[in-house]
Amino acid sequence: MFPPSRAPLFEWLRTGRLSPARWEEAHRLLGLPPSPAAWYWLFDRLLLGLAIAALGGGLIFFVAFNWHALGRLPRLLLVVLPLLPILLLASHPGRTAPTREGSLLLAALNLGALLALMGQTYQSGADPYELFALWALLLLPLAWLGRSPTLWALGWLLTQVALLRYWQVTHSGLDWLDEQGLAWSLTLGNGLLWALVRALPRTWLPEALPALAAGLGSTLLVLLAITEIASPLAWLLWLGWIACAYLAWHGRFLTGLALGALSFITVLLALVAHQIEVDAMGALLLALLAIALSAAAVRWLAREARHE
Repeated sequence: MFPPSRAPLFEWLRTGRLSPARWEEAHRLLGLPPSPAAWYWLFDRLLLGLAIAALGGGLIFFVAFNWHALGRLPRLLLVVLPLLPILLLASHPGRTAPTREGSLLLAALNLGALLALMGQTYQSGADPYELFALWALLLLPLAWLGRSPTLWALGWLLTQVALLRYWQVTHSGLDWLDEQGLAWSLTLGNGLLWALVRALPRTWLPEALPALAAGLGSTLLVLLAITEIASPLAWLLWLGWIACAYLAWHGRFLTGLALGALSFITVLLALVAHQIEVDAMGALLLALLAIALSAAAVRWLAREARHE
């Protein structure tokens, strides 16, 4: 990975905590400027990601562009045949972890293309949520055997999409599962998944994904509660998420704390805007409040960054 920024060194030099004579030594201790190995690490990951995107996207777009020119069997073979060599490459014991991760991701994209092809060709009456759910289900053995955080994250995302598509199909027959009920269900479900991931001794699903999804859901619910559209219980849910996020991420995950601060600022501004008349003076007050809250959040995040 890349070494840290030089910004703290400039600050220490300005305040006298670092003498100019020790400047070069401080750079050397921090690994600054980046070494050739660091640049190699960066370009290796970038080229691997571009290769996966090019191969996966190229196969999908080639079949889609030549849909009418290709028959059913050629289309199927073009999507199925690459799966075996990709999986063999991923399972080869001599492969590095990034190569194995990239191969598994390419296999997952290929599998999604295969399901889309089958749904379009052989199951024209299938609901989209069935294909997304089947895709997520088929990713489970790949993610488990490959111990791939990327595939676990993709499976989690596909599950969310499948649930949303399922709700779009069936919500007309479920009076209790309206938009607010869906938001509560997804938020609580992601919150429970976050707790489960943290409780397990070892897991490959990044805990930030369900945590941030629960935070987004609770923030949207409390914004609706301010306008009296959602239940006031959303306040308890949101405050609980804020507290849990701080306890879990204090000194560990600055990006999550920054998103929590953004949620807090958004809710506070919405609450003030609901209580005042938003004319010219009201808009000025909200702008000044947003600036003050943002400045306070930046100072707080700077202090949190020192604990990482």
